[in-house]
Amino acid sequence: MLNKKKINQKFLEDGYYDFGSILDKKKCLELKKFIDNNRPCNKKIFYKSRKEFLNKGKFKNYSPGTRDHNAIYNLNINLDFIEKSKNFIKAVETIVGKKYSIKKKSIIRSVPKHIHPKWASNITKDIGRPNVNPYIKRKFQDVQYFQNIDFHQDMTRGKKFITFYIYLDDVREKDSPLKILTGSYKFGATHYPHYIRPGSEKKEWFYSNLSGDHMKCRQIDIYGKSGKLFCFHGLNLHGTALNFSKTPRISLRYLIQSDKKSINKSCLGKSFKLIKGKNVENKKLPNKMFFQRLDRDSDGSFLKTGTSIL
Repeated sequence: MLNKKKINQKFLEDGYYDFGSILDKKKCLELKKFIDNNRPCNKKIFYKSRKEFLNKGKFKNYSPGTRDHNAIYNLNINLDFIEKSKNFIKAVETIVGKKYSIKKKSIIRSVPKHIHPKWASNITKDIGRPNVNPYIKRKFQDVQYFQNIDFHQDMTRGKKFITFYIYLDDVREKDSPLKILTGSYKFGATHYPHYIRPGSEKKEWFYSNLSGDHMKCRQIDIYGKSGKLFCFHGLNLHGTALNFSKTPRISLRYLIQSDKKSINKSCLGKSFKLIKGKNVENKKLPNKMFFQRLDRDSDGSFLKTGTSIL
């Protein structure tokens, strides 16, 4: 039985909640195996060389869409065992209310360092958020591939939502677990790269909104067994380190919205009242980049800005 009051207090304070491994582990592992068989993650899915990438690759429309070019739909994956399970529904309702919609769902794969081709690693070196999809052949891009990901926000376009994350396999430190900076959502939308600096204590960070306000955040690393479900605010800073395991981590990511008429009564709606700042930072700069992402060039390619996580 979920304690709604306790969960809401925790979420409003820290911007995340870990529900534990509450989903059907057997079915999660079966889905993991199915994805492994139908969307393998190995060196063969990458372009063979930098030259081939420059000829065939592109920095636009390379990630799974809401429904188009999305492996969940392309492979006719039935997720009723998750979305219609009592545990999932109760967990979601606790945060967003009983009336909600799934904005997007996608498969996430953390690519182990040893799989990443050297030519691609040379390109992504010192890039804070190295989305791997541009370097992967088009037919495999209906899954979202990442290497390490610097601390960032999911909610960058002003639409209010929460991220629910599901581990399909067991995740330990070497498997590239998600890392969350507690309470960081309260500064609202800030541009990437975010102004964060390590503190003197282990897993302690200082975060600034560059308007004179500073916040000390704890870094929480999310480990767990297959079937683990957790959520975090769309503006909470989060990221992952490099994957040093032999196998790619497989997860599901759900972006979920409250019904417009009931959001203000939900825990998610209340969280936006605690924000000191904007829900979106989207000013257009002279070089045609948007202020939310200062790590992108005008052609969509990624700029080398360094990273806080390796």
